Amino acid sequence: MSFDLSNSEIAMRESRLKSVVSFNGDIKSLIQKTRDCSIKNCERCFTQNNTCLSIMVMDQISSIRNITIVYHTPVGCEAFVPRWNALYTSICNRTNREWNTKYLCTNLNESDTVFGAANKLKQTVQLAYDRYPSDAIFICTGCVTGIIGEDIDAVAEEYNKKLPIPVIPVHCEGIKSKVWATGFDISDYIIMKYIVKPPKQKRNIINFKNFEEKIRPYITKIFKRFDAEPFFLYANSTIEELSRMSESLATVSSCGALSPYLGNALEQLYGVPYVKTINGNGIEGFDTWLRDIARILHKEDIAEEIIKEEREKYLSKILEFKKQFTGKTAVVAAGPGFTYEAVRVLNEIGITVKAALSWHHDSKYDDQEIPETLTHIEESHSDLKVSIIDLQNHELLNILNREKPDLYIVRHPGTRPFVTKMGIPVVQFTDEYEMFGYEGVYNFARKISDLFTNKSFTEGLKKHCKIPYTSWWLEQPSDNFVM
Repeated sequence: MSFDLSNSEIAMRESRLKSVVSFNGDIKSLIQKTRDCSIKNCERCFTQNNTCLSIMVMDQISSIRNITIVYHTPVGCEAFVPRWNALYTSICNRTNREWNTKYLCTNLNESDTVFGAANKLKQTVQLAYDRYPSDAIFICTGCVTGIIGEDIDAVAEEYNKKLPIPVIPVHCEGIKSKVWATGFDISDYIIMKYIVKPPKQKRNIINFKNFEEKIRPYITKIFKRFDAEPFFLYANSTIEELSRMSESLATVSSCGALSPYLGNALEQLYGVPYVKTINGNGIEGFDTWLRDIARILHKEDIAEEIIKEEREKYLSKILEFKKQFTGKTAVVAAGPGFTYEAVRVLNEIGITVKAALSWHHDSKYDDQEIPETLTHIEESHSDLKVSIIDLQNHELLNILNREKPDLYIVRHPGTRPFVTKMGIPVVQFTDEYEMFGYEGVYNFARKISDLFTNKSFTEGLKKHCKIPYTSWWLEQPSDNFVM
């Protein structure tokens, strides 16, 4: 794929990566349809909920330090600002840094929708510069901005000539894509287009794209063994630091769906190798991930030393849990970057996955290859049931009612209350590093063991609570509303 940064915005995942939000079958048929390009993005005649890609963009950009965001939307679109404020303040506090991103909203109203609000946007951009010293101003759009065709590029161009800092237009209307992970690509695109500069020299830095850097000291310790330092993206970073990403030794990620555009763009445009293997989740994942990093750095012996140390410390403890979990079953639900990783990890600790549910499916990444996390389990789990359900709770509970697993593993919180009321124990790995490496697998298995040991909470809820779906729906095929 050729990475063209001359356009004002990036193509959506549906057209660029042939992503879909609906499918029912098994892993073998999913991959076969992906390879022969026969998989189709069907519509639903009934949906309950979804997530907005604009929130994903704002989440990524908000984590950058010392910037100002002008959100050209109705004020309701800024509902997540308190969350971002709390989250990124706490992340910076871990490293004794100050997170000082500021938000302004143009608060579009009915009159603005009818007559346009370019002048209001200009006034807000000027106010942002006058009131808050920062390294850059990002103009972010919402659905209303896109519907009325507001020209934020022209406003950004005008103020780039007036102001000494970059004013960057970010086209992130939520209505543009049903795949909310497109928001990650939009963030990466504008960083590549407006921030990253050609390298002046190589530095012993590894770009690490993640969400919340929960195990920063551990990752730093590992990379130090390779005589390198991690540069965590985007949380805790500054515009100047981001501008030098092209000087790094490599790019890695904690989630396959989070950074395919950034990693592949840095590799093709600036020669920064992108580690495209499975992520460091579980035993096999950690070994493979670490060896691939070491291979790029030509330090394979260091990787083997680290793997040996981790195995000696945790492997026997993990195998004890495997004996305990014999015969147990689970259903997994998450984004595609974690769903198939979790399938592999659960298999390593002796739990059989009856169905894997993903919010969406990417037919390829920006290197034109099928995601490694998907193909890696093709042979070992060829009969694994797979459903692409786009965060639809009614489809999820239908599948769980049919499969009746001993355990439900989920990454995002919205489905947990309903499943718990069904009497099914739930493990929610909001922390992206929940299963990372040997220690992560050990702690993950211990948490599952605790749930199996004491089921009184879920059993009590099942007795006294009802789920909001009738037996009529639970007896239907889960994709009954997919057209």
